[in-house]
Amino acid sequence: MTQINTGDLELIRQNIMDVRIKIDVYDEINGDHLDTLECGVINGSSGIDAESDVRRSFCVTAVPVKNKFLTVNKNGIIWMNRIIKMQIGISDRVHNQWRWYQQGVYVFQNTSATYDATTNQITMNCADLMAKLDGTKNGQSGALIIQYPAYAEDSATGQIIQYNYIRDAVITTLTQLGKITEYEIDEIGEFKGMPDYNPDYLEYREQSKVQVRDGSYMETWNALPYDQEFTAGCSVLSILTTLRDLHPNYEMYFDEHGIFICKMIPSCYDDDIVFDNTFLQTIIISENTSIDLTTVRNICEVWGQVLDTDFYTENCRYHNHCYFSNIESYTDYKNGDLIAVKIPSVNSAGSTLNINELGEIAIIDENTENPILQNTLEAGKTCVFKIKKKIKDNNTVLYAYFLGQWQAHGINVLTDGIVSDMDYTIQDGSVVKVFSKEYFQAVYNCDSVDLNVVPDSPFTVQQLGEILDVKQGGEYENITSDSLALARAEYENWKNCRLSDSISITTKLCPFADVNIKVSYRRNDSNETHQYIVKSISHDLSGATTTWKLMRFYSLYNK
Repeated sequence: MTQINTGDLELIRQNIMDVRIKIDVYDEINGDHLDTLECGVINGSSGIDAESDVRRSFCVTAVPVKNKFLTVNKNGIIWMNRIIKMQIGISDRVHNQWRWYQQGVYVFQNTSATYDATTNQITMNCADLMAKLDGTKNGQSGALIIQYPAYAEDSATGQIIQYNYIRDAVITTLTQLGKITEYEIDEIGEFKGMPDYNPDYLEYREQSKVQVRDGSYMETWNALPYDQEFTAGCSVLSILTTLRDLHPNYEMYFDEHGIFICKMIPSCYDDDIVFDNTFLQTIIISENTSIDLTTVRNICEVWGQVLDTDFYTENCRYHNHCYFSNIESYTDYKNGDLIAVKIPSVNSAGSTLNINELGEIAIIDENTENPILQNTLEAGKTCVFKIKKKIKDNNTVLYAYFLGQWQAHGINVLTDGIVSDMDYTIQDGSVVKVFSKEYFQAVYNCDSVDLNVVPDSPFTVQQLGEILDVKQGGEYENITSDSLALARAEYENWKNCRLSDSISITTKLCPFADVNIKVSYRRNDSNETHQYIVKSISHDLSGATTTWKLMRFYSLYNK
């Protein structure tokens, strides 16, 4: 966001706010700067929404300060193939100058202008450059069928030549199909490979390396997990968002300078306070506090990917902590193989898998990277394992990652930890106590259930009853295991129960405010100051005010 100094903060504390806009107009084809308009505002608004793909919008009716005559034609500055950069200006009465703040780079959605002897008004409705990618103004892929294979292999031997990476596919789509050349794109991959979420991310990345045909090693934590194909006529944005959503918690948007950004949504755990309560109290106009009870859910059920396995066997015996399985024609453990095995007996801790006497390999939980716990695999159930090769101590080590059954499935329950005295009878005739883990497993027909115990929460199942939120399809289809589904269910349940606590405040115009930043604020009905995350900003240019949507900040995990 824009760098803020004390002069900026003092500027918007002025008793009288004079506001203008500055419009720099460029030719979209050759990038030539055509003109600059400085305008007084009749009415208008601009906004930033962190939860929208088109993050920035601008709608204004204004009059050029120098009464410059405007035309709407192919030779004028108001035409379809124009790029415009918007700035909001505030008069600095102390230093007798205008201070300007960049608001974004836009394209016209529709324009109109009315001129006569007394008015020379221009009215513009603009969206940021995402409108060039989502089909609003451009961005259709035409007759092309877009394909991004997960890896390239030798047609003769089937050996993998190289892995293909998500970030590279995003850049190719953005530059070749979207014609966007200015970008900042982070790696997209498993969150354990990201420095913001794992202090040992370098070790995790190193362990993900797999040897390819030429003998070199390539990282796989950020590789395409499977082939991607997009039909003719889809929008560039739909391709980009599909690639983005291969892993959760990433965002794409254009910033205030028109640069395409792709990165993880900031957690704000360690972020500094950008605007503190002392400052906000000096510019506050009104406050609207709300807890949206309609969005509160205390049980989240996540359905992930339907697992299309490569091999299946019922020929399996369990002996000395190892599942010995036989699969016809299976001659070697290959990285990425999905193998379904009908389990004959419940497992003990530290169990292993051995297929066709190729050697025992440890069975690992995909989310925790630890060996599976005792009683994880149930007798009579078909369980799916993914073979992964990892580098450990400069050696290649094989693991069998337990993914779950035929579809990734997980449930998280917000509870105060108290099990009811009431009995619940399962279909097989056995009886469990209401609000026990066994109760939720039976009611929702799901073995993978986690209880999130928060004794003082007003939203627990004991307080509100069971309020279910089901997540499936779309980005959730990228979840490949029960353990990852459990982790996502916990995150979604956290949002449902915590982020419903929001505040809307209106202040004096603050053109340098942005979203996904941390602020501190004390509500009118409270003596305590809390931290909030800014989720949206809306400027009323004629009224010289800014409305902020703030969501209460809670850490995802209690540490």
